Amino acid sequence: MEFKIKSLSDEFKITGIANVHFFEFDKNFATEVDKHPFYELVFVSKGSLKVKSEDYNGVLEKNNLIIHRPDEYHSLISDDNNSATVIIIGFTCEGLPALFSSKVITLNDGNIKKLAEAVKEGRNVFAPPHNVPVYDMKKNKHQLYGSEQMLKNALEYFFISIIREYYITSKQENLPYKFNVNEIITYLDDKYKEKITLGELAFIFGTNRTTLCKEFKKMTGTTVLEYVADKKIADAKRKIAETNVTFTEISIELNFESIHYFTKFFKKKTGLTPKEFRQMHRRRK
Repeated sequence: MEFKIKSLSDEFKITGIANVHFFEFDKNFATEVDKHPFYELVFVSKGSLKVKSEDYNGVLEKNNLIIHRPDEYHSLISDDNNSATVIIIGFTCEGLPALFSSKVITLNDGNIKKLAEAVKEGRNVFAPPHNVPVYDMKKNKHQLYGSEQMLKNALEYFFISIIREYYITSKQENLPYKFNVNEIITYLDDKYKEKITLGELAFIFGTNRTTLCKEFKKMTGTTVLEYVADKKIADAKRKIAETNVTFTEISIELNFESIHYFTKFFKKKTGLTPKEFRQMHRRRK
């Protein structure tokens, strides 16, 4: 018997990624009027955001999403009374249906979780900062295996799920997502050198800040911020004791605002300055 191999078609396909950003806009923040040759996904996970574009002028509330088409002039403005947490993803694709054209879509919990997976993979693909608008977002030099393909797949899965909900009468069950603290620990163990906010963690793992902090401390006995701080201190102590890397280089690698802040932080945690800590370990050898 001869088996027949069937080819698989792509109804919708992501062909390129410009950026994956997670912004926490302050009140009264506004972008300049801009356009670019790719689609731009804008999703509000907290607060509200005013959108002005050629085809839509209005407000995006929490869990609202809109897609700007390529070369469409648009700008974003924070509400006067509310700061906004916003995910922005620039991409090129084939097969995007007209339902996304200048239409505000409200995401359910299931699709928010799918978008969060894309944001998570975006951190694996692109180097920080992720909260600063740039025209050329650099890729990480050392990516997890398959990160770019996972990002592409996550976005395609996200869009296809929404398309199905609009064009097929049967709806997916919207089951509540129960986040796993062990997943957060694994994520922090990998990303502790970067600047990660509680808001971003809460979004990625499908919960809110209060619940995340409560469950994390309940399981680990420490707060998220203390956990990250301990990881940074352990890394800094190892580098200071075992290498000749400068303190400035260490502070930059661990994403401290300045060498002064790193020194102050290190002494608070260890009782010694980085210089004193290195000297003590050199005397022991």
